[in-house]
This record gives sequence, C-alpha cells and structure tokens, in this order.
Amino acid sequence: DTPETEVSPEETPEAPAWRLAGEVLHTYAIVERGDEVWLIDKHAAHERMNFDRLKAQGHKPMRQMLLQPLVLRPDPREGEVLLEQLPLLEEFGFSVEEFGGGSLIVREAPDYLPAEQIESALEEIAQKLLSTGTADPESARDEVLHTMACKGAIKGGWQSGEEELLAVCDAVMRDQVRYCPHGRPVAIRLTKKDLEKQFKRA
Repeated sequence: DTPETEVSPEETPEAPAWRLAGEVLHTYAIVERGDEVWLIDKHAAHERMNFDRLKAQGHKPMRQMLLQPLVLRPDPREGEVLLEQLPLLEEFGFSVEEFGGGSLIVREAPDYLPAEQIESALEEIAQKLLSTGTADPESARDEVLHTMACKGAIKGGWQSGEEELLAVCDAVMRDQVRYCPHGRPVAIRLTKKDLEKQFKRA
C-alpha cells in the first residue's frame, strides 16, 4: 500500500488540504479531506486526464522511433480503414505505411504507449472506425482519442507509483476531473456521517 502522504496546496475554504491515505486493490486511491473520504478510480481518472490533454487544441504527442519497426498483418478491412486514416494516425503520433501483401509497418508510435500495446491499439482504433464510420472526421478523431486515452492510462490492478497517484488525485480533488470519457464517475465521496451510519454510531 502507498504510504500516507501529506499534500499541501494552499488551504482555502473552497479547497481544504487533503492527503493520500493509500491505495486498495491496486485500483482505488483513498484520499482524506476534512471529514470526507474519497475513493478514486485511478484508471478512469487518468483516462480522463489523457483524453482532455489529447483533445486540447494544438497538442502534439511526443513520438518514439521504434528500434525495430513493427510489421502488422491486420484483417483486410481493418488495414484498409487504417490506411484511409493515415493523417489521423499521424496526428496521434503513429507513423504507419503500407508494406505489401496486406501488411502494414509501424515506424513510430506515441511515447506514452508501451511497445507491446501498439498492435492492440491500432486494432482497436480500426474496429471503432469501422463500427462508427469515417464520414465524419471529428467523430473519427474522437474514437481515436478514446482509445489512446485508455491505452495511455495507468491501469486498475497494477501497482502505481506514489507520484502517479498524487497527480491523479490532485486533478480529482481540484475538481478538474469528474467523469471518465465514457461518462462514468471517477470518484465516490463518503462523509464521516455516512461512515458512522454504516457502523451504527450515529
């Protein structure tokens, strides 16, 4: 479990100080603020942070040149839709080319995307583009946004570093993040009174 850590943004009546009290099930961060306890879904909150950052006007993701280019052999329809959307893939940090025989070669990928997730990310992007259609460029862009935000987010069930947890919790506690890109809440707030009722102390 993460050790208790004091966080001290300047305390104001609108934003009292909070502290990270720990993490449970490698999925939920526990934050204490005043007489409140918050359970924060770290993946959902981080996914929203990524989504907002990627959607920001003019955002240019850092790219990583792959030491060994990745050759993919996608389903023919998936390969076709990816080739149709090369400018969109470029926008999100991918350098993809046709490689002959129905194959694609990936030479660059976003720096936040682990190499082992590149193939699954492109496959998921292709499936979403096929299911929603690509006639609307903005809709196609949003589908890629959702996939990339999810792939780049810290994962539920994985051990997270304290720095990662603090950054995610800070965004939630500052009210910058409320819902994941799919509309699910990222945190549950319990008051001292709520807990006392559960323990029949009230």
